Amino acid sequence: MSSLRRVYHPILLSTIAILGTLLIWNIYINQQYTKQLAIKQTHTHPTLQDELYDAIRILCLIPYNYKNPSSAQYVKRTWGKHCNYLVFVSGNVDAELEPYVPIVNATDNWTLVHRGLLYAYTYYHDKVDWFLKVEESSFVALENLRYLIHRKQYKPTEAIYFGYELKDANTQKPYVYCKSGYVISNEALRLYAADPDNEHCEHKVGIKEDLEIVRCLQHAGVASVDSRDEWGKETFLPIHISHQFAEGYSPWLRNASYHKVDVHTVPISQSAITFRLDFPPHMFNYYYFVYTVKLFGLPRP
Repeated sequence: MSSLRRVYHPILLSTIAILGTLLIWNIYINQQYTKQLAIKQTHTHPTLQDELYDAIRILCLIPYNYKNPSSAQYVKRTWGKHCNYLVFVSGNVDAELEPYVPIVNATDNWTLVHRGLLYAYTYYHDKVDWFLKVEESSFVALENLRYLIHRKQYKPTEAIYFGYELKDANTQKPYVYCKSGYVISNEALRLYAADPDNEHCEHKVGIKEDLEIVRCLQHAGVASVDSRDEWGKETFLPIHISHQFAEGYSPWLRNASYHKVDVHTVPISQSAITFRLDFPPHMFNYYYFVYTVKLFGLPRP
């Protein structure tokens, strides 16, 4: 009898060890499955970013010289995918840059901008809430733009527009610097489009956009509002990004800026929206670093 016990005892211990190992392994597998399921469920739930995409609809308007379409093509391949609608304005059709506003053979910037804004309101006023006009050599973080509008509680029914603000030397009031890009509310563009040929707007070739868009909007009753973040830092970068870190403000810009600062460079927000590029192909670099790169140990926003 004792000899049988000596035979079965190791077998029993081995069986218990095997069952224990299987139990522990089963618990581990279940834990991993639960974690993966939780992650999957988290990603399937709508985020604030998703909600704002639907709630704050933005049309991006990109005028460009049809003789040099490459920068506009970079926009469509990168950040332009984050607009609710993306419309190009040029003097000739480009197979890649559709839809576009047909202004035959036009290359004058103000002509493209003015006609583009009228077209955008005519065909999209019931589809979007805001209209972003920006140069084709810029990079835009649309998610930050939607968040700014959401945080400041700006309404598309208000007659407002915003961007980087300069000070009018005559009136001392703010107006938007066009090279940084600007955003126009649905109501503001309605007022602009209601009387496109009014006597306060010049629609001649060679007219400077900064002066005309401000004059047209002001006489339509549209006001410029603050685009800075909650710490007073700029979200629309007025100078090329390389100059920002190497050279800072140009003297004229430092003197003309509406919001004066005591530092050499433009105080950029962590939630910056528009960036001016001196080399448009860098758009691909920006897109990779903004939307793809993840720093180890830090959660991706």
